[in-house]
Order: sequence, then structure tokens, then C-alpha cells
Amino acid sequence: MRLRLKAPARFDFARTVQGHGWWTLPPFDAPGDASSLRTTLEGSGGAGVPLRLTPIEGVVVAETPGRGDAGLRAAVRRAARRMLCLDLDLGPFHEAALERRETAWMAERCAGRLLRAPTGFEDLVKLVLTTNCSWSLTTRMVEQLIERWGARAADGTRAFPGPAALRSAGECGLRAAGCGYRAPLLAELARRVDDGEVDPESWDGDDRDPSELRAELLHLPGVGPYVAENVLRLAGRPDGPGLDSWLRAAYARVYHGGRRVTDRTIVRRYARFGRWSGLALWCDLTRDWFDE
Repeated sequence: MRLRLKAPARFDFARTVQGHGWWTLPPFDAPGDASSLRTTLEGSGGAGVPLRLTPIEGVVVAETPGRGDAGLRAAVRRAARRMLCLDLDLGPFHEAALERRETAWMAERCAGRLLRAPTGFEDLVKLVLTTNCSWSLTTRMVEQLIERWGARAADGTRAFPGPAALRSAGECGLRAAGCGYRAPLLAELARRVDDGEVDPESWDGDDRDPSELRAELLHLPGVGPYVAENVLRLAGRPDGPGLDSWLRAAYARVYHGGRRVTDRTIVRRYARFGRWSGLALWCDLTRDWFDE
């Protein structure tokens, strides 16, 4: 099956894929230049569905093995558009960036789209797995979840497990997978999503005030300010800073010669971006990832 997805004007596929660390976490797989992106989706029949995305002349081509029925075509289209934020309007963000010379590059280089997982649930779980640990430990935990409970595709790849699969794993299984103190939190989170008490897929289109969404997220197991604000950043509501130790250190290095400053100082610098302040912060502090 081969689908052509229209991309926004001046869409930068590689910058979107490499916008943050998700592209290095399985089941994502991409070459160093991010000229394409592979992952495996959890299919409706319990089997994994390999998916490959490639940019070609103003469109993104989504490919899966076989012909695929209407249901699969819709699921692949929905997942691909979500992963690449193809429906996110960054016009207001870029207009704000152009108001000052030091941030104009964000508009000129089409910055601001950040790779997302095919589902909001996968994003949420992966963010919980980034708390209070190294990136290498996060990677090992994600690998274990996929290897143990991910839906297997015909080519041997596996999808990230959905809420039903992680619920069946239970606290003991998640501890055995190396999730540590997060195991009971993830088990309860999976239960709530599987029972329909929480719907991570609804957050992308939720037009409530971000503060209301943030408050709702903070009531979920394993979710503190860092996770909640990064969930909202990926959902296109990036007004929160989503600060962690890495961002604090990056800000100190870029603007204060390595001297740590308060979170209030960091937030104040990007306040003029309003609802886009968290995205401006992220782009600013990761600019050197893309500079020659």
C-alpha cells in the first residue's frame, strides 16, 4: 500500500524527524540524515504493520506491505500525519519568531515540528520513561516493552505495545522489564486508558485552555509538570516550558556561561511567545543540533 500525504508549505522532513530524541527510540528507525523514517504500527488484528515514510517533492509517501483495506489505509494516514505534525499550523509561531533578529531563524528554517509517536499513548508512556534516569536507561526500558509485548509484524519488527498489552503485563511484568518504580504507575495508567477513563488520543484536538489540560494530566499516575508540559508540547499546545535537567543545563551553557539560573529566569526569556513559549524555548536550546 502506498499513500501520498500532502505536506505543509516549506515542510522540512529531516528537521521534524530529528527535532528531539524520539527518532532514536524504537520502534522508530531512521538513517543518520533522516531521509526516511520507519516504524511498526499495532494493527487491528493483533499483528504489527511496518510503515515507511519518505519525503518526495512536497508530499510524504507512506508505504506498508500488501494492498491494505480501507480501515488500514485510514489508520496509516492518521498515524503518519500525527507523527509528522502535518496538520499543525505553525504560522503564528513563525510570525512571532520573525519579530526579533535572534529568533527569526526559527521561521526561516521551518523549525517547530517535533516528531510524535503514532499514538498519544505511546508518547505519554515514553515521556514517563524519561523521568529520573539517563537516556540509555530510557532506551533499554522502551526496548524491553517492545520485545516483550509489542505486536509482531511479518518482517520481525514489533510495534510499541498499546494500553491493553501493557495492562496485561501488570506491575510484576513491568518490573521484570526494568521499569522500576514506574511499573505500578504504568500499569495503572494503562488500565485507565484501556478502560476508557483517559483518552490520550483526544489531547491533540482538545481546544480547552492549556492550563486545564495540564491540571488534568497532573492527576495521572507518573505525570508531573515535566511530563505534562511535554505531552502538551507534542499535542501542539506548547506554552509550558517542560523543563528538565538537560534543558536547564543547556540554558545555563548558552546564556550564562554554565552558571545555573532559576526556572523563572528561563521562562521569562520566552514569555513574549505566549502560547508558543515552550516551543520557542525548545527550538532555541537545540539550535546547535542543526547548525553546520
